[in-house]
Amino acid sequence: MKKLLLIAILAAGGNYAAFAQTDTLTKKLTHSVGVQINGLIKQVFNFNNTNTPTGNPYLLTYSVNSVKNGWGGRVGFGYVYTDNASNDGTTDLKSTINQLQVRVGFEKAFKLNEKWSAGVGIDGLANVNDDKTTSRVVSFDTITTITKSAIKSYGCGAMGWLRYSLTPHIQIGTEASLYYTSGKQTQSVAITRKVFTGGGGTFETSTEMKTEPTLSNALINLPVVFYLLVRF
Repeated sequence: MKKLLLIAILAAGGNYAAFAQTDTLTKKLTHSVGVQINGLIKQVFNFNNTNTPTGNPYLLTYSVNSVKNGWGGRVGFGYVYTDNASNDGTTDLKSTINQLQVRVGFEKAFKLNEKWSAGVGIDGLANVNDDKTTSRVVSFDTITTITKSAIKSYGCGAMGWLRYSLTPHIQIGTEASLYYTSGKQTQSVAITRKVFTGGGGTFETSTEMKTEPTLSNALINLPVVFYLLVRF
C-alpha cells in the first residue's frame, strides 16, 4: 500500500512538472489571429447604401511574437472569387474573377500600457489576379468575345499597427502601410464571328490581340481597416 501511495505521489508530481513546463513554454510566445470587421461595422452603423472599398485586401492575419522582446513574424491572406452570369436573350455574359493576396513579414510589438499596444514591421508581398469574361451576342450573326487578364506582382513595404485590448484575449486594432509592387500583366482579347449565309451555311472569322504591359504601384493604405483579434 505504501509503495502504491509513493508511486501515485511521484506520478502526480511528474504531471504537475510537465504541465508547469508546458505553461512556461507557451508564455514565451503570444499568438494573434485577426479578421477584418469593416463589413460588420457597416452593417451595424451604416445608414446608406454606399459600399466604399477598404483598400486593404488582407481579410485574415496571423502573428506570433516573443513575450520577452516583442519580435515576431506575421502573415496576411486575402482571396476574392466572383462568378457572374447574365442572359437577356441577345447577349450571354459570363465573368469569373480570382484574386489572391499574400504577405509575409516580421514585426516588433510594443506594449504601451495595460490596454494599448503597437507594432511596426516589414512585409513581402505576392499578388495574383486572374479575370476572364466571355460575351456571346446572337443576332444576324454570332459574335463571341473572350477577354482574359492575368496579373502577377511582387513587392515589399513597411507597416504599423495599433491595438486596444477589450479583454486579455480579445483585441480590436487598425493598421497603416506603404507598399510597393511591380509585375507583369497579360491581356488577350479573342473575337470569333460566325456569319450565317443565305443558303443555310456559315463561315467563321476570328481575331486575337495580346498585350503584356509591365506594372508598378506604390500604395499607401490608411488606417481605415479594423481587425478583431484573438490573442492566446
